[in-house]
Amino acid sequence: MNNRSQIFGDPKQGLRDILARIIRDFDSTSGAFAGLTYNSPWILATEDWAERSGHTVEELCEMISQRRISICAGEKTNPEIVQTFEDLRNAAEEWRTETDYIDPPTRYDPEEAKFPNRKELKAHTLKAWGSMGLASQWHNYDARDLSFSGTFEDRFGRDVTLNVKFKLGYGGPIRLFFQFPYYSDGDPRSLDLFWLSGWLLCRELRLPKAPELEWIVGKSKTSFEAVDGVLAITRAILSYLRPTIQ
Repeated sequence: MNNRSQIFGDPKQGLRDILARIIRDFDSTSGAFAGLTYNSPWILATEDWAERSGHTVEELCEMISQRRISICAGEKTNPEIVQTFEDLRNAAEEWRTETDYIDPPTRYDPEEAKFPNRKELKAHTLKAWGSMGLASQWHNYDARDLSFSGTFEDRFGRDVTLNVKFKLGYGGPIRLFFQFPYYSDGDPRSLDLFWLSGWLLCRELRLPKAPELEWIVGKSKTSFEAVDGVLAITRAILSYLRPTIQ
């Protein structure tokens, strides 16, 4: 009997190739992400930062994409990409020194943790989650978090777990996480919204905070724009990971 690797090829390398395509399509708002409304991480590649770092905007965009691909794929980053990254980070540090810029402190406001639409938010998301076509699904709700999880089989025959979480106790930031069944160094272990959106890369580069790269749950009982945006991204990612014929 053929084993899975004979049928599907090398699942790890196949997953790396898919992750690269997901990130590049996300950044260029193409493929399954075409038509979705969100900010590409390429917004970090401004003319000003290009001039300060000694690179072109195109080179910064390539670094923004390729560094995240390498990290998510579990592979070493190309030395040229590493150099571009370091040049931009050094430029950001120099700018911080020149301007005396300090990141604004994160203050906890109890009012931000109050969501009068918790019931409606749960019902709306649960209905959408049920339409994802997952092999199994469940949800959990406590005083601080509302989370929706599930599993599916990817195109290589491996079981993948995904989770969307609303951190209501912290003002409503939305998290998205795909856990792949690989756990060794160098493996493509996970994909999350922090890396996909470019939010973590922005932090690494020491650039000013970019709230445009975050999704925050709103408090409306009838409109769930941020939630629907992340769910649309989730569906797009699933279209790359699942078998083409189901």
